[in-house]
Amino acid sequence: MTTLPPIILPFLTPFFIIFSTSKTFSKMCVLFLGATLCKGGRTVCACLKALGMHGEKAFSNYHRTLNRYKWDGLEGSKIMLNLILPFTRGKVLLIVDEHLERRQGEKIKYKDIYRDPIASSKSWLVKCLGIKWVVLAVAIKFPWSQRYFALPIFCVAKKPATHPLCKKRKCRTGIDILCQMLCVLRRWHPNLSLTLVGDGEYAKVKLVQVCNRLSIGLVSRMRSDARLHEYPKKKQWRGRPVKLGDKIIVSVKRKRDWKKGVVRWYGGIKKTIRWEACNCLWYAGKPEVTIPIVAIWVKLGSDEIILMSTDSKMTPQEIIEAYIKRWNIEVSFRECREHLGLETQRQWSDKAIERSTPLLFCLYSLIILIGNAIYKEKGVMTHSTAWYQKTQLTFSDLLIGVKMEIWKWRNNSNSSSTSSSDKLSDNSWSKMEHILAECF
Repeated sequence: MTTLPPIILPFLTPFFIIFSTSKTFSKMCVLFLGATLCKGGRTVCACLKALGMHGEKAFSNYHRTLNRYKWDGLEGSKIMLNLILPFTRGKVLLIVDEHLERRQGEKIKYKDIYRDPIASSKSWLVKCLGIKWVVLAVAIKFPWSQRYFALPIFCVAKKPATHPLCKKRKCRTGIDILCQMLCVLRRWHPNLSLTLVGDGEYAKVKLVQVCNRLSIGLVSRMRSDARLHEYPKKKQWRGRPVKLGDKIIVSVKRKRDWKKGVVRWYGGIKKTIRWEACNCLWYAGKPEVTIPIVAIWVKLGSDEIILMSTDSKMTPQEIIEAYIKRWNIEVSFRECREHLGLETQRQWSDKAIERSTPLLFCLYSLIILIGNAIYKEKGVMTHSTAWYQKTQLTFSDLLIGVKMEIWKWRNNSNSSSTSSSDKLSDNSWSKMEHILAECF
């Protein structure tokens, strides 16, 4: 074989156009294979060791793919989105959330002290040092799983107030970064049906205005003390027109007209819940802005949460199910930490930091897409244990399937080798890099 594995090749070749030279693309392919095969920390040296390239003297060239060589990450996000769109069936559900990457180091300019979402609770606050990333993903459901998978397509780091660039200009918040992402997506696909789902941090007036301007539906959770009003009644007398109607009481003690219904909960199960929905006006912001929304009070045990949607065509069941799908991005963050070595990078230069974490999120999306292709062609085995019987495929099963495909391709292409398949020879991967550079 003179190329990558045939089943992996269609997913990597579209990214060739984002690199300035073919040698950079070939090195990135080697790092992709190494990051897929290695365990533990996803450093460049660990990726080379996983391929058996212990004697590679030009190892610094692989570091330069992250901190020096030119390639367009924004165009790579567009290619990744185009690979995912065939699975969306015309309606794209976007999930946004912030991920805290725990990093330490004097030369890291992006680090700051943030609230740790994993160690903290309602009554206990834990802070840690790290980098805050704004991640935008697409929710996809595959036939081999009942739950949705959140495939990241955008990943941008937030600059803290201590960053040198923030001393000259105002820092961009997470809402500002997200609005820029949505503008880029709408420019790429003007006629695509988009719906954005976020937690309570994204129930902001600026984001709602941008989504309305771009024809993007927004589903989010609202504060319990939100200023909600009914639509004003038409008056016959003269004077200034009334903008707001009566205020809607959002107190938990209020007696509500609950409606029961069945919705698809997390994991594909069906659950009966109670809710109350109404079309109302949200009076918020400075200066105050009146925004028409659909508010839903959802009864969860003894608690109530308020969900909102700017799309009046969505039914209450669709709004609740869309918000439930948001939980899958938390699973993506955990799987990236456990199986792809997120937060184990050792880069300290600005360009390497801006590229390494988005590449690992891109690797997560690519492994799911490649694993789905392997499932359709050959099938993927579910790996279960005596204490955990799995009936559906998970990301770990897909990762094992992709690794086995790489090892089979290596054994078929280098059948003369009688050594163990745990490590590969230095010459074989060095020759493969030169062959890839010549092919592209």
